[in-house]
Amino acid sequence: MEKRILELLIGLDSEVKDLKSEIGSMKSEMAGMKSEMHERFNTVEKRFNTVDERFNIVDERFNSVDARFDTMEAKLDGIGNQFELTNESRKNVVDFLDNKVNRLEKEIFIMKSKSKN
Repeated sequence: MEKRILELLIGLDSEVKDLKSEIGSMKSEMAGMKSEMHERFNTVEKRFNTVDERFNIVDERFNSVDARFDTMEAKLDGIGNQFELTNESRKNVVDFLDNKVNRLEKEIFIMKSKSKN
């Protein structure tokens, strides 16, 4: 019986040693996987940084285009204002001439009516 217990204890001891070695190998595998995951995440992070830089460049280009459009819009507004001023002055001139013609017609009518009498 003692021999059987001794054999069982020896067997248990060898299994515990095997389990310890398996746990050790699993720990080293986990450490390897962990470092591999860190490397992959670092690679992904670098790619995202590259994409961010590209988007920043695109944003700068859009800002440049927006500034150009703002400049063009200001120029077009200026041109539009010039036409409005020209139209306004043209309207003033037409109104002035219209008033003069109306006064002259009125005077001519008055003069004709006086000459008939």
